[in-house]
Amino acid sequence: MTHSLQELWFLPLLLYAETHYRFRYFLSFLSKSEPELIADAPHRLEPNRRLPVLILVKDAHLFPCTLKQVSIEVRQDQRIIQQGDHLDQPIELDQKFFWHIIYLDLPSGCGWVQLDIRMTLDLNGKSKSYHNDNHRTSTHQPLRVFLAKDPLPRFPDLHLGDPHTHSNFTDDQVEFGVPLAPACELARALGLSYFCVTDHSYDLDDHVHSYLTNDPDLEKWQTFQSEVDRLGSELRDFAVVRGEEVSCRNSVGRNVHLLLFGQRKYIHGSGDSAERWLQTRSEYSVPEVLRLKSGGSAAYAAHAKEPVPFLQRLLLGRGIWTDQDLGEDGMTGLQLLNGMLDNGFREGYRSWVKQLLKGKRLLAIAGNDAHGNFNRARQIGIPFIAIREGVHQIFGRMRTGVFVNGTVSEETVTKALQSGNSIVTDGPVVRASVRGSSGHGSGFGGSATAGGIDLDLEVHSSPEFGEITSIHIMIGKTGDTSERTAFRFEGKQGFISQRQVSLREAAASYVRIEAWTSEDNSFDRQPHFCFTNPIWVSEHM
Repeated sequence: MTHSLQELWFLPLLLYAETHYRFRYFLSFLSKSEPELIADAPHRLEPNRRLPVLILVKDAHLFPCTLKQVSIEVRQDQRIIQQGDHLDQPIELDQKFFWHIIYLDLPSGCGWVQLDIRMTLDLNGKSKSYHNDNHRTSTHQPLRVFLAKDPLPRFPDLHLGDPHTHSNFTDDQVEFGVPLAPACELARALGLSYFCVTDHSYDLDDHVHSYLTNDPDLEKWQTFQSEVDRLGSELRDFAVVRGEEVSCRNSVGRNVHLLLFGQRKYIHGSGDSAERWLQTRSEYSVPEVLRLKSGGSAAYAAHAKEPVPFLQRLLLGRGIWTDQDLGEDGMTGLQLLNGMLDNGFREGYRSWVKQLLKGKRLLAIAGNDAHGNFNRARQIGIPFIAIREGVHQIFGRMRTGVFVNGTVSEETVTKALQSGNSIVTDGPVVRASVRGSSGHGSGFGGSATAGGIDLDLEVHSSPEFGEITSIHIMIGKTGDTSERTAFRFEGKQGFISQRQVSLREAAASYVRIEAWTSEDNSFDRQPHFCFTNPIWVSEHM
């Protein structure tokens, strides 16, 4: 990539901010002659767990230095509840990526706390101290963590995770992600059992030592595969699922992103990478990628209806998923939620239901597209000038639960994502078990059964997410223009609600469940939700 081609890389993204890159002959206020220094922590902590605080240092191979001190002050309601230094001895830094986790023992169930992490670097004989990060123009505000009294709601065979995340294999002019090993530790602490690593196709073919050069030998991709294999052999009761976020052409020639879970074969996709000046045509269309993907992998439309900023549409040729794209043979589903309930979610929801009513067995997942960012997002706001911060698209905030028989693993999680034995949630969870009227067929969301069914329904919430206030059982018939609500249970129902209903449908149809909680007593004064994937009901066995 030449310097003239690099000038498209000014678009703000939601991730750890790379601040050293600048255009030739162009000054950057964000660039400093020192490595990026970031403190991160999960936004919530499961009870009876130590809180992992991640210290992440990037580009120390360019700016060797010494991490002399890390001190942490924990406050609640302006009162200091813990403070101390947490380095036994200084650490010499000269790696591209360095990480270190400090574990804090904090009382469960005490609600919100603020962490102020003071880090001191010795660089070229000068000592510099920073609070929480060393970015110019960032707020340097303390991290906020919710110390939960109760575990995340779940069932014994339900495993919660984040299926759209990025790692340090994403590393270029404006962004970088979190290394996989510390990501596992922070994900466990906030209550997850898995995550999917879905780095961009246009990052995974870069040279390991230069994001400005593509590598025909795909050493970065091979290293990524080996790292996931290694973690799979070492981890217990936790899974890292390999994946790829492939840039490809939609039905009108715009670039969209396709998530492939369990993908072992690299698929090129560079149309919106800014690697080719004003050439934004990706190598493959959506149907072509679906034919090329590995056997056994699942294919989901990433943030399918999320609005695309004007400059990304103009300069990178990006677009949204069309109804034709979502209906392509080989599509498993779509990412319904991307970090928050916004217009992108509402448009995605409408498109999902529309496809279901057409008879398309399209599944839904929820994710966050997080590049690290376990606590808050630090991103490039004004290129070369300012950092922007926010609390959306945080790792693990929107979750996909998968029902797994036996041990959670990359294979069992991928299978659940393929079959639809899954739910989307930001708090409460729903189990929907069915029995055919003739006594045949049973299963969770995604299972087919006989024409008439008895539905056993169980909804769990917790004081963290509020009392259950609404349960809707939705039925859709192929060919209809809208769903109907077969059963509606309204009003406060405590934190566990169990229902049994009978459904008798003469035509081919599906059943799905939506549950909501009260905003009155949740931890953030917001309602929380769970949607199941459909249970398809067929006329004939």
